Amino acid sequence: MTRSLGPGLYGPLPTFFNDAQEIDYGSYKKHLLNLATKGIVPVCAGSLGEAVHLDTDERVQLIQFIRATLDDAGLKDMPIVAGVGGSSTRETIRLASAAATAGADAGLVILPAYYAASLNTDQDQIIQYYVDICNGSPIPLFLYNFPANSAGLDMSSAIIEAVIRRTSNLCGVKLTCGGSVGKLIRLSALLDSEPSINASRPYAFLLLDGLIADLAAWTRCGGHGTVSGIPNFAPAASVRLWALLNKTDPSEEEKQEASRIQAILSNADVAAVPAGVRGMKYVLNKLHGYGSAPRRPLLPLKEDDGEKLMAEFKEMLELEVAYTNA
Repeated sequence: MTRSLGPGLYGPLPTFFNDAQEIDYGSYKKHLLNLATKGIVPVCAGSLGEAVHLDTDERVQLIQFIRATLDDAGLKDMPIVAGVGGSSTRETIRLASAAATAGADAGLVILPAYYAASLNTDQDQIIQYYVDICNGSPIPLFLYNFPANSAGLDMSSAIIEAVIRRTSNLCGVKLTCGGSVGKLIRLSALLDSEPSINASRPYAFLLLDGLIADLAAWTRCGGHGTVSGIPNFAPAASVRLWALLNKTDPSEEEKQEASRIQAILSNADVAAVPAGVRGMKYVLNKLHGYGSAPRRPLLPLKEDDGEKLMAEFKEMLELEVAYTNA
């Protein structure tokens, strides 16, 4: 079954573990359905999903579990995006192939970090990496630019454009980087000026934000949505914001509502990003009882730090309750 990806909200799911550090599929299922039933596309084994802490078999089993869970819930048309980045071209293609067999509809690939300094000396290597993995992958791939998790490697819009021009199996980008709006504007202009880029693809190229903090501005500049951690905490509020931003003729009241939601989620995003997966798991444990521990060497967030984060999230969590009960 071919599932297309389109504009919208993509949710990078955390991978929950039990006390034995094994995957907690019960918690994963509850969380997955809480987001997917609201229309948020699941992204598994990414940065917040602790991809580097999962072996290949676990990645495959997770995708299979997500597909079966979605199908059983009547969500057979819901696509799955899986993190498939490896440390080499060879490994990434193998991970993409395994993900495709397991049921993933697209892959998400961050740059390998180990030889970052060497890659940075000749950025043709970066272009070639993405061209090779896209051409070798049986599923479309997203380019994921996240310097904080790739040893500082930061791809310019020119590099991304070069990859777009050389392979039609690149289906989009996720930009979690400084200057992301400027890159968005340049890439959006490229797509608008050259319709052949989308014509050569099974569905339109997606320009996705790595945050929700600037989603309103992102959509105004030609963006197609976000892969943000915030919907993990506030799926109903996030979905409402997306719906309001996509109204063709919003009322003044709807504009004010969108501005209020955006401001609250933006403030939460500022706190969520540095808290990372440890912070996310602490908060979700408090809200839903899911396991709070990441895989070691990461340790659970200390109580004092966790309660500070909960306080910073207070307004967002109250907003979520209001929309959930609306």
